[in-house]
Amino acid sequence: MADEANQPLLVAQFGSKGASDDQPRPSYRLSTNSSHDLYHFEYNSKGKTEQKTSRSHSGGATMADEANQPLLDARFGSERASDDQPRLSYQLSTNSSHDSYRFEYNSKGKTEQKISRSHSGVAAMSDAANQALLDEQSSLTERSPERTSVDQPRPSYELSSESTPLLHRREDGLTYGTEQGLSRSSSFASQNPPENGVVKKRNRVPWPTVISLSILTLSVLAILVLAFAAPAAVKEYAKEAAVFKPAAVSIDSTISDGVRARIQGDFVMDSGRVKNKSVRGIGRLATWIAREIETGPSNVEVYLPEYGNVLVGNATLPSIKVNIRNGHHTNVDFLTDLEAGDIRGIHAIAIDWIEGRLGRLNVKGKATLQLKSGLFALGTQVLTDNIIIEEHDFPALPTLNILKLNVHDANSGAMAVDVLISSFIDSPVALTVPALGFDILVPNCSPGDPYILVANAKTSAVDVYPGQETAVGVDGLIQQLPDALTSTCPGKEGSPLDLLVSSFMQGLETTIYVRGSDAPLPDTPAWIVDLLRSVTVPLPFTGHALDNLVKNFTMSDTHFSLPDPFAEPDSPGSQPTVSALVKVLIALPEEMNFQVEVPQVRALADVYYKKEKFGVLNISHWQDANSTLVDDQDGSSALLVEFAIKEAPLQVTDDGLLAEVIQAMLFGTETVILRVAATVDTKVSTGLGRFAVRGIPAEGKVPVKTSIGNPLDQINPRVVSLKLGSTTESSMLVSTQANFTNPTNYSATVPFVDLLILYNDTAVAHITARNISLGPGNNSYVPIDFFWCPLDAAGVDGVEAGRALFSSYVSSLNTTITIKSHRNTIPSLPGLGEALSVLNITVPVPRIYIPGEPGSDDGDQKPRFIHDATFYLWSSTAEFILSSPLTENNILITSIDATAFYEKNEPIGRINNHEPFEVPPGISRSPRLPVDLDMGGVGYDALRKALGQSLEMDAVAKVGVLIGNYVDVILYHGKGIAAKVRI
Repeated sequence: MADEANQPLLVAQFGSKGASDDQPRPSYRLSTNSSHDLYHFEYNSKGKTEQKTSRSHSGGATMADEANQPLLDARFGSERASDDQPRLSYQLSTNSSHDSYRFEYNSKGKTEQKISRSHSGVAAMSDAANQALLDEQSSLTERSPERTSVDQPRPSYELSSESTPLLHRREDGLTYGTEQGLSRSSSFASQNPPENGVVKKRNRVPWPTVISLSILTLSVLAILVLAFAAPAAVKEYAKEAAVFKPAAVSIDSTISDGVRARIQGDFVMDSGRVKNKSVRGIGRLATWIAREIETGPSNVEVYLPEYGNVLVGNATLPSIKVNIRNGHHTNVDFLTDLEAGDIRGIHAIAIDWIEGRLGRLNVKGKATLQLKSGLFALGTQVLTDNIIIEEHDFPALPTLNILKLNVHDANSGAMAVDVLISSFIDSPVALTVPALGFDILVPNCSPGDPYILVANAKTSAVDVYPGQETAVGVDGLIQQLPDALTSTCPGKEGSPLDLLVSSFMQGLETTIYVRGSDAPLPDTPAWIVDLLRSVTVPLPFTGHALDNLVKNFTMSDTHFSLPDPFAEPDSPGSQPTVSALVKVLIALPEEMNFQVEVPQVRALADVYYKKEKFGVLNISHWQDANSTLVDDQDGSSALLVEFAIKEAPLQVTDDGLLAEVIQAMLFGTETVILRVAATVDTKVSTGLGRFAVRGIPAEGKVPVKTSIGNPLDQINPRVVSLKLGSTTESSMLVSTQANFTNPTNYSATVPFVDLLILYNDTAVAHITARNISLGPGNNSYVPIDFFWCPLDAAGVDGVEAGRALFSSYVSSLNTTITIKSHRNTIPSLPGLGEALSVLNITVPVPRIYIPGEPGSDDGDQKPRFIHDATFYLWSSTAEFILSSPLTENNILITSIDATAFYEKNEPIGRINNHEPFEVPPGISRSPRLPVDLDMGGVGYDALRKALGQSLEMDAVAKVGVLIGNYVDVILYHGKGIAAKVRI
């Protein structure tokens, strides 16, 4: 023991400073069964104590001399005691110690301590804990000096067994070596004389040893009582110093009202965690003395104060023995039964956690422990503690990853769904989840509406391990689709099923809800079923984006219709429409293993060219469809869906981009491919019935032109009739019929279109088409109006350009014109017309068919208005065979000023006629016109020599014409005219 703590005890045991030096020095021996050390204290004649120690091969606890000094002084006297007094030797021993302490008091009043130790160890008591008790004993001795005899020798007491009573009766006369004690011993001897009359010498009772051992034992008991009967400091120490590190926590099995958990870990008392120094000291002393604590069967209850102090659950703990000395580790491995508490209270917590409202949670634990240390029962201890769990400490809802999905037909028209799910379950313990049953629900139209039950599911037993992914197999069965799932939501276009399918196919996060139902096996504990029934858990998962769902998308028999010219711009009637036969090859996911048909389809498609959108194709009406299950080229199953689009409006969103498409179609040499991204609504027929699925994404490429070269070279336009309409002095309207070839596979309906005709980049006329239908291949007798108005179109420049155009055309020159659009090309789509105006379509002037014209069907494309000429030498006149392109109207020639040349430069003669004559439709002969021959020229000689034959000549003429009210003068250049020469 520490010397400072034992000093008052020694003073009280061996006397105070007032003891006489001439007394014999007593010797006290203190021994215990647990120690092999012997401590011998001798008080010498100088009033000082000498300690001598005799120790065997094992260690023991040594008392410090300085701490024992007050105790020795109290028992043997102070420095005033006489040095010649016989030294008393006291030995104190116990059964629990093998150390012996011997104190000798020498003649100088000083104490010498001698320690002898045997081979076993002893645990040292804390000096500070014994100080108060020893001081009390010392004060008792000082208050009763009259009971101390200085002239009597002090007997020696020896307490060598744990069976010796620690508390003596009053009649035992336990004193500290006084006369009263001796007289009682004498009285006892006199009352019991020997039977044979001989008085035998009896061993003296070592009262000082008995007293010392009694005080020491009482001190130990006091420490235990103070530590555990008034456990405030010890409780605080235990709360702060106790450390339990779980090594493994697992659910061993399920029981009828809870689970049986196995807990393995390491328990240690770490005094360094205790901040209060006094609490740490008392706690270390108390736990050192107790050494081990054993708890009997105990109960732990867990409450939630913030939820009406609801009981979450309780745990039944078995008897556990741990070493509570500082730094000593105890391995713990036990089974405990965890029972669920108030299910409704747990439900409220679960709902707050699921909905994200659980920001913090106050958990109160209450443990009722039956404690025992060795043979001492420490009574029932009730420990409580509060733990605050913050939001970041709560486990997250598991995220589901669908590893495998198989949907197939079941009996009686039902559909089975087999799902393999992978999820990371944030569980701190390993557990086995028994077979469970669930209801599968999906969201309704509005968040406040009740969820829709769509399927029942069951799982087999699942093993969950901390920190590992958990694979769960789920078997689901869909008996039928409820009406609430397929009905259109109020104020919306889709149903709850549409929203679910669309989110899944687009690869978006989808949420389904799982609620507990009847368990598939009877051995599933009822409390688990009741708890799961009370909780609906949202399970978000990410669908698979079906980007390659549409493997092929083609449009055939495509027909474009221009809008009504009288429709208001941006109105539905102002949009062009598209009709076509669409074929879609849909790749069936491998998860779909059931019969499916698509009887009707509708879609809203965005049309792109070079990754830019230029229009929206709105197929708003249900289109009848046929679906056929086929094998694709790669051997996978596919569904071929065919349906016809009838006059679906095409909303042009980018006129300029559409103009690029048309230009690429007309002038490009490469294939023009459009991309169509559609949202498709289908009516699906399965074993569950017929229902609509909306919002299915579909995408495909549509080639609108294959590489066929320049289509303009294949048009081959030809005017088959010209009919004069209204005319003015500067304009005329001619109704025509034309034949041409459409080299594409597309057809079109044109209610109205107006285009400009330019010659040398100057507008001279309009061509207008009304209510025409164009198809692939040859198109015949297409009515087209030709409005000649050079003055109105471009003023004086237009007149000059128009005259030049006419002159070039009637002169059989290779004449080309330019056709382009303008803002009013399509009145209801002014923007499109303006965008298309950048396209200049240059074509040769169409050949005009003239009935009865020789060689009209021989493929000669050059127009010939003068087919033949005859010169009469004697009358000096000329006659011409003329052709008129008009089919019903006459052309009036008002004047002719013409000159004929031989070999380009030699004049033959001149015609200057101002007598009008008419040119009827078709082939006609002109009247004989007077010719002023150049008699002295080379040309005349050539003419005479060709008499009776033909002479090839050129001609230049200014011809005044009158077509209705239209008046103009055209310039004619004729080359290689074979003129007959007659007499």
